[in-house]
Formats: sequence, structure tokens, C-alpha cells
Amino acid sequence: MKRWTFGLVLAFSLALAGSFPANSRFDRPVTVKTSTAGDPLETVLVALAKSVGLTPVIKLPEELTKTKIRLDIEQKPFREVWNVLLKTYGDGKIDFALLDDDLLLVAPPEVIARAQGQGKTPEKPKAPAVVREFIALKYLDPDQAIKLLKTELPQLSVVRVPNQRVLIVRGTPELIREVQRLLARIDVAPETAQAKAEKAPVVRRFYVVRHLDPAKLAEFLSQQVPGVKVAQVPGQKVLIVRGTEAQQQEVQTILAKIDVAPQAGPPIYQRTFRLSNAKAEDLAKVLQEALQAKGVAAAQGQPGQTAPAEAGGNPTVSIVADPRTNTLIVTGTAEQLKLVEELIPKLDRPVEQVNVQVRIQEVTRSTLNNLGLKWQTAGGNLIAALADTGLSLIFDATRSLAALNISATLNALEKQGLSKRVNDSNITVLNNQKGRIQSGFTFFIRRVVDNKVEKVPYDAGVIVEVTPQVTNSGEIVLKIHTEVSDILERNPVDGDVDKLSKQVSDTILRVKDGQTVVLGGLIKNSTKHSKQGIPLLSDIPVLGALFSQTSDETEDNELIIVLKARRVTPTTCPGTLAVPCGG
Repeated sequence: MKRWTFGLVLAFSLALAGSFPANSRFDRPVTVKTSTAGDPLETVLVALAKSVGLTPVIKLPEELTKTKIRLDIEQKPFREVWNVLLKTYGDGKIDFALLDDDLLLVAPPEVIARAQGQGKTPEKPKAPAVVREFIALKYLDPDQAIKLLKTELPQLSVVRVPNQRVLIVRGTPELIREVQRLLARIDVAPETAQAKAEKAPVVRRFYVVRHLDPAKLAEFLSQQVPGVKVAQVPGQKVLIVRGTEAQQQEVQTILAKIDVAPQAGPPIYQRTFRLSNAKAEDLAKVLQEALQAKGVAAAQGQPGQTAPAEAGGNPTVSIVADPRTNTLIVTGTAEQLKLVEELIPKLDRPVEQVNVQVRIQEVTRSTLNNLGLKWQTAGGNLIAALADTGLSLIFDATRSLAALNISATLNALEKQGLSKRVNDSNITVLNNQKGRIQSGFTFFIRRVVDNKVEKVPYDAGVIVEVTPQVTNSGEIVLKIHTEVSDILERNPVDGDVDKLSKQVSDTILRVKDGQTVVLGGLIKNSTKHSKQGIPLLSDIPVLGALFSQTSDETEDNELIIVLKARRVTPTTCPGTLAVPCGG
């Protein structure tokens, strides 16, 4: 039903509305879709006219400016859709006319008459029909062709298709034919360089080579100047060049730019630097990377500069380490040596040391329970204090162990036979280096590799590893690794270890200089075998078991590790409690 209605309206409009000239673009299918609420009539007419390359000029009566229309037309000829819209919504009050240069006037009939010069003045003869033609260029540059055509034919309208060698030409049929005739004569293949060279006379000239290698230069010129013939005079730094005058001029230009004396670089110096604290091998690597990074940064700011040369094209600095004398041998420019001289005092500084006192105390679980020894985690540094119920070890960031002599407390327990000192060591460690304390034994584990028996050593007992790091604020960060291991069972045949107990813990603490840290919670298990019986009777084979009793007693011991970290400065002596040397 909708198609039948659209056909009737279309037929009726064709009889009343204006008409477009016979041109394929006005029969091009178009699609018109408005919003649900409808769009103004003027907006729809403008969009429809632009879809076929027309420039609309619209002047609607005031009563039609508020007219909104709703359309949903797909792939219908432009000519038919235009006439339907104009007749359906124009109410006979508007018409259209196609003017020169693709101007489309939509207005009341009297306005169109005035625009076309009708009314009182006699009607002017219609201008010749304007057509559009696409012309592809073969050899000419499109921009130069447009400039030439506009100069020869000012009345011609010509533009270039973007990114293509195609021209869009608008004009009368006669004007289009004139353009085609003109391009047929000028859009031809250009004369090749070889053809021009064959026409031009060939001359021979001699060129003295001052700085470059003549043989390599002859090969280079033959590649850069096509058609020229270059040869070297035997035994001399002279080139014979055969070519046209234009080729000779090009050869002269190239030689003037490349056959020049090489620029002398900055002078190179050598200097030695005796180190006091840092190792020469390590510092050499650091300095080499620092100077190379500076060269990369300079290269990024200068086009054509390549790393690792320094700014200004300086060569790469050479740094050689002499381990025997702990000396650096630096070879480079004055600027590079100055930079090395500035860096060495900042890097060749003594590494700070930390003195760590480690005491490992073994206390039985029963003693801990009787003393009321408790472990609590409340955050902060591990601090010890005496409580009514005994010794309590807690985390408390607001308290300090300086008020409690933990060593005296452990000594008292040791004198009473309630604890045993496993290790009491004092080590001094460089900053960020690892210190190790082992209290135990080393046994060997057998393994078979390629049918060969190997014995691998294994450390057992109590092992404490401490890595201190001094912060900028003067505090000390301790990375503590503790390990407790013991042999539980051995094979009675070959003595190999069948079962091994092992406990490992890793702790990182931040303490103040001279502060004491107490670590606990490491359990060491031990089993005691005892035999009781009637003398003499208990020793009788077989029957002795009736007069004796064997018992195994398992005892759990807890290891307490006390650490005190202190920075070592020239005013204090290692191993003392911040007492000045010689005091």
C-alpha cells in the first residue's frame, strides 16, 4: 500500500515540480532518514541537495520554516525524491531552479523569476550545459597541470582528486574537448636522462683527490652520477671523469663537499687515580657506565650523534683498573677526565661498618613455663622487660631495652642451671654485607653421581646470618636469617642421615643505633635414653630385661637470640659498648 501511494505522489509531482537536466548524477539513488520527532524541511532539502554535489540556496516562506517532516526512504532516485518532497510539503508556495556552478535555488516562484532575470526584463538565453569530466594524468604533476590549464583556459573549473593523479574538470563540452586536446600534447613521457646525455657532448676532465681514497671515490661517483665514467690515473691521486657538462658540474659539487680534510678531534690525555676505599675493578665499571649514560643523553639531544661518544663528538673514555695498586688509569678528553675527577671523591668513600653482638642462649621449655616467659606480637621493635610473672618478651615501639640488662638476666639463669649459652660472638660487618655465625657441626651426606660416590658437606646446629643496612636517618635495618637443625636418625649400617630436623626464620627489623633485639620461638628437640635396674641381675643376657627398665625422655629447648647492632665510627672501638678507643 505504501509503495502504491508513493508511486501516485511521485507521478503527480513529476507533472508539477521543476526539473533537472539529463545527467546521471540526478538519477543517483539516495537514502533519506529523519529523526523520530522529524526534522525541519529546510534541513532535509539542504542535505538532499548536497548528496549530489549541489550547493543549495534556500529561501522559504515564513509559514514553511516551522514545517517538520518524517521520512524513511532508501535507495530512491534523487530526482524523484526531490520532486516528491517539494510538491508534498511546499504547498505550491516554493519551486526550484538549477543555476550556474551547481547552485540550486529553492524559493517562491517570484524570487526564482527575479534570480533568473524574468519579469520585466526579457528572458536571457540559457547558458550552455556544464558537464563534469574525470581526466587521469600519465606523466604530468597534477598541481602543475592545474596551474597550466587555468592559465590557458581561465573559464575552466578544475580541481585534483586527493592523493590521486586525477583531475576533475567542469565546463562546456567544447571547453572539455579543448582540455583533452591540450593534455594530449603536453602529458607525454619525459625525455630520459640517458637520451639527454646522448644528445649533449661528452667532455673529459681531471680531478685531483686531496684527502680521500681515489679508488673508492671513483666507485662512489659512478654510483651517485648515472651515466658518468670515472677512472683513476695509475699511481696518482687523480681521477679521469667522462661525461656531459651537467654531469661534470654534479661531480664537482660532490667533490667539493666530501673531499675535505677530516676534522681533528679534541686532544686525548691520560691520568691515574689512586683509590683509598673502593675496589678499582668495581669503581671502573661504575664510572664507565656513568660516562656512557652521559654520552647517550648527549646523543639524544644532538641529531646525528651516536652513543657512546660524548657531547661534541668526543671519543669514548677508557678506564683500566690495576688491582695490584688499586689504581684507575683513565684515558680521554679533558672534559671526560674532569668528570671522572668529580665523581671519584663522591664514590671512593669508606663503607660504613656495623658491629653486631650475637648471643644464643638455650633455655628448656619447662624453665620458660616456670619463669612465665611469654611471646607477644604487638608491633614495633622486640623489647624485653621484667614483669611480676617473670620475664616477658614483647613488641613495643615506645619502650627500650636500654632499661633492662638482658645479658645479666640470662647470666643469672645460666648460673642457676636453667639455661645454657650456645654462642656469644661479636662480628663487625660492612654496610649491606652479610655476616654469619655458626654454632654446631658439619656432617657429610653421600650421593651417587655417574656411578661415583660423593660426600657433600652440610652445616647443622644454630646458624645466624645478619645483613645490616645503615639508613640516612642513622637507624639500622637488620635482615636476620636464623636456622636450627639437628640429626634425628642415622642409618646403623652405613651411618648416613635418614632424618634431619630443621627450622628456618627470616626477619627484617629497624632498630636504633645501639639498641638490642631479642628473637625467640626457635625450638630444639632432644631425646635422652636412660636405663634403670637391679645391679648385676639387670646385666644378665636375655633375663636382664626382667630386672631393668629403659625410658626415653624428650626435652624441648627454646633458643633465645639476642642481637645488639651499633654503628662503628672512628671515635669508637669494635667490641666495646660505645667506649672511645684508648679510653
